[in-house]
Order: sequence, then C-alpha cells, then structure tokens
Amino acid sequence: MDVPTFFKEYDRMCSYHRNGCDCGDCPLIRFIEDQRGTCLEICKRYPEKSVAIVEQWAKKHPVRTYKSVFLEKFPDAAKEDGVPAACVVAVFGEKKKPEGCYNSINCSDCWNREVEE
Repeated sequence: MDVPTFFKEYDRMCSYHRNGCDCGDCPLIRFIEDQRGTCLEICKRYPEKSVAIVEQWAKKHPVRTYKSVFLEKFPDAAKEDGVPAACVVAVFGEKKKPEGCYNSINCSDCWNREVEE
C-alpha cells in the first residue's frame, strides 16, 4: 500500500469507527491499547503493523461507489466499458452531478466516485 492510499484508507477507517471522541472498536486502537501516544504516533513507531491493520480493514470494507451501489440493486443492468450504461445524474439525481460532467470527466470516473453517506 502506497503512502497516499494508506492515509486515505486510514482516514476512512477512522471516520467509520469514530463515535464522538471514542474510537470504538477501531482495529488500530485495539493494537494501541498497550502503547502510549496517538494513533499517528503509533503509526510512525510501528509502520509495518499499522499498514497491515489498515490494509486488512480496507479489504473488509471496500469503498462504496455509485457503480457498486447501483449494481447491488440492478446486477443485470446494461454496461458500457464496465460501468452502467445509464448516466449517474439520471439515476441518482442532479445533486450528484460532478463538476466537469460531459466535458472533462468521463463516465467511468463518474461512476467510480465514492458515495458520500
């Protein structure tokens, strides 16, 4: 896992587990319990273990994209170039229209955007 991916997945994991100021059942927190310092300090001290924890969590919690949400509900939908043939805007509404739609962004990039909960 490269550094940008680690931090993106680390942030996703933190957001998933954070409940106010309690990190609940975060796997990194469980590893840290016997350690001193913040999560990021522990990541610096134990980079290999931290990366392994974040990678394992990311595999169990894949990013939800517009494509994955749509195909969960309509698995037999027609596809073009690996993405649904329909437009994201037509399916999810005008509020989900990305900046640059029809100009600088292609349909695959649009369908593969992460769904904002």
